[in-house]
Amino acid sequence: MKRLIKILSILIFLSTKSSLFAGDFEDYAWWNKTHNYDGVSPWTSYLKTSAAWFGPNALLPPIMNKALIINQFRLEFRPEFHYSKGDRTLDVFTALHIPLAKNVDFHIHIVPVEYFEMDSATRHQRFVRHIDASGVEGGDFWFGTNFQLLNEEKHGVDILASAYFKTASGTGLEYARYTDAPGYFLSVSFGKFFGGKLNKDIRPFRFYGHLGFYAYQTWDFLHNQNDCVLYGAGAQWNHVFFKAHLELNGYLGYLNNGDRPSILNFRIETNNRTINYHLILQKGIHDYAYQTIGLGWTIQFGKPLSD
Repeated sequence: MKRLIKILSILIFLSTKSSLFAGDFEDYAWWNKTHNYDGVSPWTSYLKTSAAWFGPNALLPPIMNKALIINQFRLEFRPEFHYSKGDRTLDVFTALHIPLAKNVDFHIHIVPVEYFEMDSATRHQRFVRHIDASGVEGGDFWFGTNFQLLNEEKHGVDILASAYFKTASGTGLEYARYTDAPGYFLSVSFGKFFGGKLNKDIRPFRFYGHLGFYAYQTWDFLHNQNDCVLYGAGAQWNHVFFKAHLELNGYLGYLNNGDRPSILNFRIETNNRTINYHLILQKGIHDYAYQTIGLGWTIQFGKPLSD
């Protein structure tokens, strides 16, 4: 554990330095020749701002919830490894859930640091500005809130409204890691439990999904915003000691430039403990070339809010 903390500390320190020094004295003649630069347009206009042409955390489909409010403080920490044919990325995902009332919560998440290596073909396809297409960068800061509109106990189904916003805080635009541009999404989630109760609070099966609207700023002069339709569906199996879910999640952008990513996500975790451990396996289906494995833990603290 001490060794892991030391490595992460070094990565975080390097991430604050890499954007300052990387390429400060680089000769871009090679880039101009490789991409037939017209000598006039900003180099950012050559970028394809979409999930297919950026790093694994830049324009990933938004996180799905299960149409339920989390009414306890919860801290999540997860190292992850993303692999594609030309890109290997090691990062740390962190999230914090803050209950505001029985039917309202607040959520923030960020990948504070990632280390990446790209091959020359991927560097070329993404219009990366540096010959050495590897380094350490920091991710986008997301924040949002969820409102429980209906609950299953009274209305037969859970319905949740969500609004989330992405700040332009991610670094590494010159490496096509993060877009350095804002975004937001609005969604409505729905879910329902099935089966007899395993104990007072747990039923064995839950089916859920969401629909919504996702918009993000691009570097395309003709279309400086991409508007997307969010979709997703999932199923969860609960046990007294474990729970697992399988989800298909994605969005459909209107530019059709690699902006229609869909992913399959499997997660298994321990249940009903103050500290829960989880494993995620994720595979890109379309416009998202990465396969992901993550192993982490969540810590729940504080008493559940009742009102």
